[in-house]
Amino acid sequence: MSRLDAFPVITDLDAVRIQQLGNRLPRGSDGFEALNELLSKVRNEADIVPSRRVRPDVITVNSEVTYRDGLDGSEHRVTLVYPDEASIPDGRISVLSPVGRALLGQCVGCVASLELPDGALREIHVLELHYQPEASGEFTR
Repeated sequence: MSRLDAFPVITDLDAVRIQQLGNRLPRGSDGFEALNELLSKVRNEADIVPSRRVRPDVITVNSEVTYRDGLDGSEHRVTLVYPDEASIPDGRISVLSPVGRALLGQCVGCVASLELPDGALREIHVLELHYQPEASGEFTR
């Protein structure tokens, strides 16, 4: 079953840490607009749940996931991380990147839409969640 832009589910810990990013990111810096978009998603769209109650198929920060690009069909296996841990060569994408913002809070089987920096619209299909910290008993990561 495919769900387009399902209501995102975000853990209470991830929500707090995302809000704290605003204290560390200087206004006008690269990523400030992306942070505002992510904060809006957390505040206005997300269902905030306790970390111990998040479903095991929901993408949280530090989750490893495979998604398919709806435009070219390519598949990508990535780990969703905070900006200071991002490394494209290592497959670690920031929650502030367009793909990261789209993936956070989605579940396996969801289709999320995103806007790329050049304004192009793209859909990504969540195929598999290989690892989720909360499902592994890690609630403070």
